[in-house]
Order: sequence, then structure tokens, then C-alpha cells
Amino acid sequence: MDLSQYIKSISSAANAILEGMAVTFSHLFREPITVQYPDKTDRPVSEMLPPRYRGFLEVQMDICTGCKRCERACPIECIAIDLEKDPATKKQAMSRFDIDMGKCMYCGLCVEACKTESTGAIRHTREFEGAAPTLDHLTFRFIPDGLVPLYKAPKDLGEVPVGEYGPHAREARERAMRDNPAVLEELRAIWRRENARKKAAEGPAAEGAAAEGAAAKSAAAEGGVAGGASAEGAAAGGAAAGGAAAGADA
Repeated sequence: MDLSQYIKSISSAANAILEGMAVTFSHLFREPITVQYPDKTDRPVSEMLPPRYRGFLEVQMDICTGCKRCERACPIECIAIDLEKDPATKKQAMSRFDIDMGKCMYCGLCVEACKTESTGAIRHTREFEGAAPTLDHLTFRFIPDGLVPLYKAPKDLGEVPVGEYGPHAREARERAMRDNPAVLEELRAIWRRENARKKAAEGPAAEGAAAEGAAAKSAAAEGGVAGGASAEGAAAGGAAAGGAAAGADA
């Protein structure tokens, strides 16, 4: 490489650096367009999302009929509903309505089933902030305690008092963050006790079955040995009879 080419390559590299730095320095004199979330937004981000945004599911319990259409429509079984008879009114009531948002795939099938065939009590909201330390915090319990009576839907579904979207999901999430770890740990302890009790009950029965199987195998083996011995005796007797007949012919 001669001197002219060397100087030309240096000049080209310097021009490329200056062009890049010019773009960078030009941004020093512009207003920043980055918005610090969520501190400096004009209004909550959930309010800026489109109305049909599929965020967290929520259930308006005061218009829920307990028909379980949403539970049956869910393809991954993340909705759990329990019905019990209220001892005070002798009528069916809901004792549990849980949605595992950590498992939900936001397909909207439950919402469609409820909206077209029932009262629209379950729906997607524009709530989306679901950061949690564990998946336990993403199980939303819409019946924290007690029983909730079933809503009797009017013939005209347009008369159903559908409330505001969002507050039920926020309340359920706050309860989940506060209460779920203790509740789920208690349920796990119950499951462990029941599992240990079941294994203990199955233990003697399994041992007895194993002993019977071993005895049956032993008896079969002994029967096989005895059968083999009798077969050998019969063969020996046949050979002796054949020898005697040969001697008589001789």
C-alpha cells in the first residue's frame, strides 16, 4: 500500500466516524421521546388500550348464574367452579370461582360462551400487569369466603346490570398477592396428608397381594417339578416294559 492509499483509507474512516457521531450528537438537542413507564404517562396505560383488549379475566359475581358454561368451554381447564347447597336458603350457591391466570391462554372462548348463552358475567379486561414472584399469585379467587347466591337471569338479557370492567380483576389480583401463598400451602399440606394416608392404606393390601402372588408362583413351580418327575417315571416304566418284551421275543 502506497502513501496515497494509506491517507485515503484514514480519511474514509474519519468521515464514517464523523457521520455516525453527527447523528448521535443531533439527538442531544432534541426532546426525548422515551416515556418512563409507568411514572410519567399522562394516564394509566390500561385506559389507553383498545376496549376489546384481552387482558386479565374477571367475573362480576352478582350477575353470575353458576351455569358453568365458561368452565366447560375452557380448553385447558383453568376455571374451577364449585356449587353447594346453602343451608340457610336450601338453594344452590357458589362456593368457589377460581381462574388460574398463569395457565390461561387468553383465547376468549369462556367469554364468548357466557356472553352469547348467559349474562356476560365473565369478560376480558384491559388489566395486564401480572408480574408476580410465583405462579401461586396468579390464581384469582373471586369468592374469597362464604357462599354467593346464583343470579336469576331475566328473559331480556339487555336488562342484566353489567358493571364497569376492571375493578373485579384488580381486587382479585390484590387478594391473590396477599392471601394465595398461605392458602395454597395449606391445600398442599392437606394433599400430602391424604396422599400419605392413601399410600399407608394401600401398603398392607399390596404386600398381601405380593405374598399371594409369590405363593402362587411357588405352587406352580412345585407342580411343574412334580409333573416332570412323574413324566420321567412313566418314561422309565415304558422303557422297562419295552426291555421285558424284547427279552421275551428273544
